[in-house]
Amino acid sequence: MELVSGKLPTDAAFRGGVDMVRWVEMHINMKGTEREELIDPELKPLLPYEEFAAFQVLEIAIQCTKTTPMERPSSRQVCDLLLHVSKNKKVEFEKMKLDSYN
Repeated sequence: MELVSGKLPTDAAFRGGVDMVRWVEMHINMKGTEREELIDPELKPLLPYEEFAAFQVLEIAIQCTKTTPMERPSSRQVCDLLLHVSKNKKVEFEKMKLDSYN
């Protein structure tokens, strides 16, 4: 999350009981400029596939912060997911069971 957003967990944007994870979760499903706030301005301008990949990396990061350890992907699964994204393929968590992902 820090790499894509360019923010630290102690950033001023995360006040009032909102931490970095909740901030990303709130913005990831928004449209337009509110969603684009998630991407570090230093990374812009991005090509459409690069922007898509950045949002996919944030989705993976969200999966890694699930409360229950059983809901989180393993390190191997995270590497596989990131490789998947790097090959410009969409990761669909709703259709994927992380415990059986290879």
